[in-house]
Amino acid sequence: MRTSTAILLAGRASSDADPVSLVICGILLIVGSVLAFDWKGAAEHFYHLTSTVTFGFVGAATPRTLRFTGAVIALLGLIGMIVELMVEVSSELEVRSAHSLSGLHIVMQSAR
Repeated sequence: MRTSTAILLAGRASSDADPVSLVICGILLIVGSVLAFDWKGAAEHFYHLTSTVTFGFVGAATPRTLRFTGAVIALLGLIGMIVELMVEVSSELEVRSAHSLSGLHIVMQSAR
């Protein structure tokens, strides 16, 4: 094994899931859910904030539109979290099956 390969393998995480993506998807899920369910009037407050901060007029946007957009954002965050967790679980299962197969190979060789 070359030194560069050993360094590359030493710095590799034990799973293929990206923790940053998991955190971002979790934040999207929380923020989208807060807007979608209008927790403590969050959609109303956000609508009034954006209507005062943005230049010109807000257009056809209403707090109801923000609630719908929040639901879409929450759905995307949930899908992202599920995908990242499935990657984590599948990589863990691959590692466990590889260990069990290598153990089976050692047992078969010692039986000969």
